[in-house]
Amino acid sequence: MKKTRVPILALLGLVCLALHSCITSDQLVTLTIHPDGSADWVRFQSNIRSTQEGDEGARELKRFAEDFETGRDPDLVRVRESGGEVLEARWVRSEEPYASVVSARFPRAAALEAFFSQQDDRGEKVVETRFTRDGKRRRLSIRIARNDQLAAGLRRTESDRREDRATSVSETRIAVVGGRITAVRGFAVAADRRSALLDLAEIGDLMQGGATELFLEWEVRSD
Repeated sequence: MKKTRVPILALLGLVCLALHSCITSDQLVTLTIHPDGSADWVRFQSNIRSTQEGDEGARELKRFAEDFETGRDPDLVRVRESGGEVLEARWVRSEEPYASVVSARFPRAAALEAFFSQQDDRGEKVVETRFTRDGKRRRLSIRIARNDQLAAGLRRTESDRREDRATSVSETRIAVVGGRITAVRGFAVAADRRSALLDLAEIGDLMQGGATELFLEWEVRSD
């Protein structure tokens, strides 16, 4: 059984790509982008448990814990493969329900772009991420290829969304250093305009038309 309740988060690589069968959790991911395109990434994962009961659930959770402890957690693998550095990966709670914290550093924009881009099994781009600079203006764009199954999965009723959140809460925040957000598509902006959350409801609406591009634009105080 695969966890596909919020596929956009896995597709974008903005939360844990380790969709370990029936493992579920609450997650808060924060990406902090510096003016030069380097970035810091933090993932706090709590209430990690298996939805399976008995021996099968225990085995799945054991495999999950072993992957985390040996650095085989898919997020950690992707950080390293993209040119980033894992700074810390540790348990906050080392028994069910587990909790962990991970921090990583992307030393340049190319590593950030690689981590948040994705290809399918045929080598075709399904997510393409770009960071650009133009004077004091910065832009992070995320282009998602047409995916009817993904779009259908994001079209949720309010009742469905409440049930989803009761089962597992996942939020992805992008914060900008030394600037203020000026325009977005697919994000909800904080009151101080220094960060924004992925807006899954808006993304679902945007994807009904096929391929779409999400973006976050901001201006820094000095170039």
